[in-house]
Order: sequence, then structure tokens, then C-alpha cells
Amino acid sequence: MTLDPTTACRLYDEAWATSDYETRLASLRTIWADDGLYVDPDVPEGVRGPEALATVIDEQLQLYPGMSIVSGAPDVLGDRAWFRWSATLATGDSFSGVDFVEFAPDGRIARFTGFYEP
Repeated sequence: MTLDPTTACRLYDEAWATSDYETRLASLRTIWADDGLYVDPDVPEGVRGPEALATVIDEQLQLYPGMSIVSGAPDVLGDRAWFRWSATLATGDSFSGVDFVEFAPDGRIARFTGFYEP
């Protein structure tokens, strides 16, 4: 089965809204390649695989309790996509960024690079 890129991006967003680690991990296993790479300014060396990404998300949710993220619809071009997002913290502070995604042949996310907007 090939995963639709828009669905993969939506499920990735939902992983950031899932507070339960095991539920998040189960979802990530369906959309993230086993050796898929995640890189962002907080994890510049990157992490590989759904387990490592689930842990990164868990750490961020613990660091910023009450954080909510809203993403725009992904713009898909073949096996690549990008989308904008904004995060709001419980304090009311907010920040935003742009994410770039590359998909494996089966539609799972193979490479994900996130940037914060200045």
C-alpha cells in the first residue's frame, strides 16, 4: 500500500497533538520510514526512525506543556512536499516555521527538515 503524501503530513501533525507516547509511536510507525531522518533547529544532528521521533516530540511536549500546532495544507510535488505551521504555547507566545518533506516510494516520510521562521 502506498500512503498518500497529504495523509502522511496530516498524521504527522496529529502526532504532535497526541500526548500519549505509545499512541503517538503507533501512528508514526505507519507514516515514518524505519530509517526516516528528522532534522530541525532543536535537533540539528537529526534522529532516525519513528521511535526516535516519538521521543523528540515527547521531549518538546514536556518542555512546552499546552503547546498547540496548526499546519497549513502541504504543497506536494512528486515525492516532496512543504508546508507552513504555527505553534502557540500555553503562555500565549507563538512561533512559526516551514517544513520540507521527502517521501519514500511507499509514501512514508523518509526525510523531514524543519525550519523556524525569523
